[in-house]
Amino acid sequence: MRSFELKVVAIVANPEPNSLTQAMGNALLNGAAEGGALTDLIDLNSEHFNPVYSLEDRRYYLEQGPLPADVAALQQRIVDADVLAFVFPLYWFSMPAVMKGFFDRVLCRRFAYLKGGVPGVLAGKKVKLIVLCGGEEETFRVDGVDQAIDVQICQRTLRDYCGITDIEKVYIDGLIMGNMDEDIRKELKEQLFRISVMGRQLVVGSSDNEQRD
Repeated sequence: MRSFELKVVAIVANPEPNSLTQAMGNALLNGAAEGGALTDLIDLNSEHFNPVYSLEDRRYYLEQGPLPADVAALQQRIVDADVLAFVFPLYWFSMPAVMKGFFDRVLCRRFAYLKGGVPGVLAGKKVKLIVLCGGEEETFRVDGVDQAIDVQICQRTLRDYCGITDIEKVYIDGLIMGNMDEDIRKELKEQLFRISVMGRQLVVGSSDNEQRD
């Protein structure tokens, strides 16, 4: 058995502090916490994360300057995580700018990967992509949106560069902004429960693996 607790970190991106995005991130963490995991929520908007890749970031990449302080602080919060969950709404068939900025700035060279594309400290972690969208999951799978997410995020970024192979993508689809009738509320409660169970299963699965080891 491992001598430390599982740690799950959810990174969420939505400007509305009480959005369904935040609710999904919290549901995952609450489920994990009920199972005994350590948890941390990184709300990029409420924490005023600057997503813009700056000259300071570039100088660090070129080994001509120090790592920006805000990036260093976020790296410390995810470096010892066993599971990273990226929770975001689909904006123009991709992630919001603030989440893209997290990938650009925080998952940088000499941390997430090394020179030559060699995986860094994130190798071997688990990743959950929880994507909220107004369209239907089946439509995205047919028209190439899902494939684009797979290639750009799952395969090239997380697997090839970061060394993360355990990746699960979950769509919360068919959402209509502002529509909170009774049927929608019931369905959302079921979705939140589903994500909460997923969080708890992270801990159960980890415990089972440790016992087998």
